[in-house]
Amino acid sequence: MTGHSTPDHRHSDPDVDYVVHVEYGVSRINLEIGVSDGTVGWFVVQLEQNVGHRYGERDWRQVARFDHHPGSEWGHDIESERLHLDLYRNGKKVDVQRGFPAVTVENAPAYCERFLKQRASELLETYGQQNK
Repeated sequence: MTGHSTPDHRHSDPDVDYVVHVEYGVSRINLEIGVSDGTVGWFVVQLEQNVGHRYGERDWRQVARFDHHPGSEWGHDIESERLHLDLYRNGKKVDVQRGFPAVTVENAPAYCERFLKQRASELLETYGQQNK
């Protein structure tokens, strides 16, 4: 799958969908937000790494993911569970980081984006694909 994010959480029509490059072509933060009646209904904010091995190839894989999607099988409700960070290695969930402060659903996407920007290097070094 070239040029798209993993896993199958991608929504066909998010209200807000943008990418913040951490290291252009190598790592990024992907944000998707669904808005309902003027408020955040769901979101996914994840750190992704390009594991494509040839020039120009894009194969983005998740490394770390925050999400709030109470109506989804894979999503969570941060209002009852609080934020937590799912951590992945080679496409498999390997850890969960908890202990985040209480954040409203409205403020959570920005909080998650800032957290991933600040911790990107550490998260990629620990959980990202290692060059062999």
